[in-house]
Amino acid sequence: MKAKEHESVWDALEDDPVIAANMKLRSRLMIEISQYVKQSGLTQKEAASQLGTTQPRLNDVLKGKIDKCTVDRLVNMLSSAGFDVDLNVSRAA
Repeated sequence: MKAKEHESVWDALEDDPVIAANMKLRSRLMIEISQYVKQSGLTQKEAASQLGTTQPRLNDVLKGKIDKCTVDRLVNMLSSAGFDVDLNVSRAA
């Protein structure tokens, strides 16, 4: 019997498609923030300041603690650092 294929890890882990969609969005935003911090060469404290947050909150993002991060907070962090956050919405197949 062939295992069910999933588009993302969140689809595999989460039965509720609404929750899976939220997790996918949050994880994508967290990846962008992590890449920004890594590429910036800033300390966590300096990066947190540019992202408009605290160092402990940024550390949550960098450690992948998705349960501590809301979409609003992540969008605000990226916007504070000069990112243009855009959303693409399409009907699920």
